[in-house]
Amino acid sequence: MEAFLNTLSNIFGAFGSGIIIPVILFVLGKVMGVDTKKAFNSALLCGVGLTGFNLVINSYSGIIAPVVQSMVDNSGVNLPALDTGWQSTSIIAYSTTVGVLFIGVAIALQLILFFVGYTDVFMASDLWNNYSFMVWGSMLYAKTGNMLLAMALMVVQLLYILLFSEMCALRWGTYYEYDGCCMTAPHHLESFPFAVLMDWILTKLGFNKIKLNAAALQKKLGILGEPMMIGLIVGLIIGLIGEWPFLFGENALGAWGTALGAAINTAAIMAVFPKVAAIFASAFTSMSDAYKSKAAAAAKNRQWFLSVNDACGYGETNTLVTGVILIPIMLVLSFILPGNIILPMADLCALPYMVEVFVCVSNGNIAKSLVMGAIWFSLGLIVCSQLCPTFTEVAVGAGFNLPQPGVYVCSFGIICHPLLCAFFFIFYSQNIILIAALIAVYVVLYIWFRKNKQKVYDYLENNAAAYQA
Repeated sequence: MEAFLNTLSNIFGAFGSGIIIPVILFVLGKVMGVDTKKAFNSALLCGVGLTGFNLVINSYSGIIAPVVQSMVDNSGVNLPALDTGWQSTSIIAYSTTVGVLFIGVAIALQLILFFVGYTDVFMASDLWNNYSFMVWGSMLYAKTGNMLLAMALMVVQLLYILLFSEMCALRWGTYYEYDGCCMTAPHHLESFPFAVLMDWILTKLGFNKIKLNAAALQKKLGILGEPMMIGLIVGLIIGLIGEWPFLFGENALGAWGTALGAAINTAAIMAVFPKVAAIFASAFTSMSDAYKSKAAAAAKNRQWFLSVNDACGYGETNTLVTGVILIPIMLVLSFILPGNIILPMADLCALPYMVEVFVCVSNGNIAKSLVMGAIWFSLGLIVCSQLCPTFTEVAVGAGFNLPQPGVYVCSFGIICHPLLCAFFFIFYSQNIILIAALIAVYVVLYIWFRKNKQKVYDYLENNAAAYQA
């Protein structure tokens, strides 16, 4: 069994999501009765889309990260926990003993729960994002040495995320226009209860009257409201602050080139990503058609949702605009938040991923999404700051080389999430009462949702309809 799990872990690490996920999509397509040619074409489009996402993100990160670093250096703020990005974190997660063991558990659990009808979300189609659970399990194992406790934590997190995903499925699929699909990335879905609560509060405070979304900005501001122009302005602000000491000195030419480069590259990502997202989205057309035909022919009418990668929502204009605007906001907040030692860096470019739940719940209301994101991620920075030494220990154990002695590493996009952090500390306490209470809350929520599923969907859709640009 251990040899099998090691082999599976090596396969995931060697091929990555750009190959593994298309293969899974092809197999799933054949199981659903999709023609071989269509299934292969869907898998190929999926692989091309994911590769395109990675190329664009990696290219943009390589350009914007040094500028952001200069921006931080110029501020004089000392934050010893460096954000090395979700990419390195995923590799670390799949390289740990806990990660290797959990792969098999996760696959089996996700398949069984779907096929027995326990859930209507087919989570196994986005297996790659299981690394998010592995990070928390690996840290708990590093702190306690208790493998059973670490496995229990990951299973409980998985069950909660699966439930939140099903609650949010119709809203996410409707907003991002992926019929019959949903998103199950743990590091995003954990914010769902907060998003629903904050949406209600902000609506009461009159935020629905603020017509701040990409379409409204473009209508009111003309060219200044277009996503490319917003990216240009935000990128220019970051570039100018980062290069400020050099703009009028001996190296002024190079400094202006760097600042303007940050601007044009941020504008480029605002324009290119929606086109890449369209390629990725087309990969699931055959899957959706197969689902509809099978559902029509089936004796029972079961609505279910296919889990797709969170990259599907990245390129939507309101999502992209919200994420880009949050980049300077989160940088400033990280400087002034009491108790924070984390410097968001590599994962700043992942902020459009991180706000998808906020954006879809608020139906593209950028004002609401910005407030939700700023509050939730700030809380995440504070509560997770004390976990950076533990994650650094896990990273070093997995073979990660520290950038320099005396610093910690983390992932802003994966670790700075308050609810998952709360689950970690409950299990870390090893308090049977707290753990039992956490499980009991899940059971109550699950039973309540099964009885009120349509009411939940109607509530979210009606709230979304109340906000129109």
